[in-house]
Amino acid sequence: MDVLGKMKKEISLSIAQELGISPEEVYKVIEYPPKGEMGDLAVPLPALNVKRPQSIEVKSKFVKSSNLAGPFLNLRLDETQLFRELFSSLPQDFGIEKVETPKRIVIEHTSANPIHPLHIGHLRNSILGDALVRLMRARGHEVISRFYVNDSGRQVAILIYGLSKLGYPEPPLGVKKDLWAGTVYAMTNVILEIRTLSDQLKVTKDSEYRELLTKRDEMVGLASNIRSRNQEYFDKLAEAIRDDPDPEGKIAEIIRKYEGGDEETRNIVRRYVNHVLDGFRESLNKLGISFDLFDYESDLVWSGEVKAVLRSALSSQARIEYKGTEALDLNKYMDEEIRKELRIPEGLDIPPLVLTRSDGTTLYTVRDIAYTIRKFLSSKADQVINVIAEQQTVPQIQLRAALYLLGYLDMAKNLIHYSYSMVTLPGMRMSGRLGQYVSLDELYEGVREAVESKTKDRGSQVNIGEIVNSAIRYALLSVSADKPITFNVSKVTNFEQNSGPYLQYTYVRAYNILSKYSGEINLDVDYNDLTGDKRRILISLAKFPETFKISADSLEPEVLVSYLRYLADMFNAWYDKERVIQEPDEKKRMTRLNLVKGVETVMRNGLHVLGISSLTKM
Repeated sequence: MDVLGKMKKEISLSIAQELGISPEEVYKVIEYPPKGEMGDLAVPLPALNVKRPQSIEVKSKFVKSSNLAGPFLNLRLDETQLFRELFSSLPQDFGIEKVETPKRIVIEHTSANPIHPLHIGHLRNSILGDALVRLMRARGHEVISRFYVNDSGRQVAILIYGLSKLGYPEPPLGVKKDLWAGTVYAMTNVILEIRTLSDQLKVTKDSEYRELLTKRDEMVGLASNIRSRNQEYFDKLAEAIRDDPDPEGKIAEIIRKYEGGDEETRNIVRRYVNHVLDGFRESLNKLGISFDLFDYESDLVWSGEVKAVLRSALSSQARIEYKGTEALDLNKYMDEEIRKELRIPEGLDIPPLVLTRSDGTTLYTVRDIAYTIRKFLSSKADQVINVIAEQQTVPQIQLRAALYLLGYLDMAKNLIHYSYSMVTLPGMRMSGRLGQYVSLDELYEGVREAVESKTKDRGSQVNIGEIVNSAIRYALLSVSADKPITFNVSKVTNFEQNSGPYLQYTYVRAYNILSKYSGEINLDVDYNDLTGDKRRILISLAKFPETFKISADSLEPEVLVSYLRYLADMFNAWYDKERVIQEPDEKKRMTRLNLVKGVETVMRNGLHVLGISSLTKM
């Protein structure tokens, strides 16, 4: 029920008849003035390509007044008509507008390497991905969420190599599995890097010696810190790796055996990878995030899908030799029209897509092509959205270009890279391979402690977990995905303004007003009471369906977050000044109760779409 949309259509028809153009032309240019005193709606006449008339008579019961101001036709809506339209039938799902033609959409997100715990760098990916899943589902699309498990690369092989030197132990009881695996991985990696640097120092010339020595000293310092996590493991690994004549050969052998489907290696790798995934699930469950499918990279290799892509690529006219190996030329066989369809920036020289290593084994780029084809075909998807950091912009362009060159034009056109910028903590530099990161669990606990300290006097019925979830989600969804974020715990747990808990607190206030009123809310109201803050709240409520549609269709959850914050600010400013239930005039009381009901409905539905619970007590 998009009341404002209905009003805008009728108004567009009236203006179109006056100007001799189509209503659709008018509707699509209607905007909102920057200041409320200008009006509720504005029509920029130059955008209609018509001569500015001396006057326009807008014949609509929904328009209270209109005036021409420069190039704009400004309109003030009739708040009485708007109130009646909105509250004569306000459904529980108000504002959640469904698309006419639903799509099948795959959204792949998080997809962290299964070698250590999820950290704050993954968190933005997870929250954004889950928000897109929820937005698309609420909009009426059929959405399949998928997690790509990178289990065939060098990083997993390093973890397995380290575990082999420890005798393939199982995670100790009471220790989180991904945290345990991350410790083994970081130890193994640091010891290997120190060994490599030490070997290089033996044969390095004087000009490079000092630089290498500094690097090794830094690694030795890191090693001391990592050793403190588990001295027994570290010392055992250090001795075993020191005595191994060819660690790199062993790691390469693990990769070859696993990709080749060696049964013993398959069982070992899968066992430990699944341990880490168990840890991922445990962390993400706290934030209400789950997946429909976990797709293993190794399955693509074993099924022959990767070989099929490689065969197709090697027989392509775009095949070239590049730096001693096989690659695809992604520029030569695409004209400007195709580049535009694939959203490739004008003038960009796309690097060749390298297909194989010098030993003939496939690179992750080939597997990405195979996985994309699988996502489209296995889910019968109309669209695939990859939530991947901005650093992967060029590889994602290469992926779309390669799909086109291999004959998958529709897939290339409907593959969307949802790019996002980094999130950092003040004064913290992170490196997963060196064991330097703030895990998602540590961040969650930090926010939990802050919330607990602020709610300790509010009773035992406060749902701490849901408040923590709202604080984290809001912080990462309130900023446009292409802008970096610095995560500040004290700011994200602010109950007074601009935070998830603030929005939840606003809902609690509206809910509690309604729960205290025992009578029936009706439309026997005082329309003259719709002034100031109350009128602004009414207009804002009417904008919710349109805002939800824009947020979902443009893949911009921050649009919905900004709207809810604005509504919360208006409601709280009004609530602090005027009485509702205590208002002695019955018709004024009913006017205000309807507005509170509208705020409660919109806040509940908006928060739900974002994955935030609308609590009734805080």
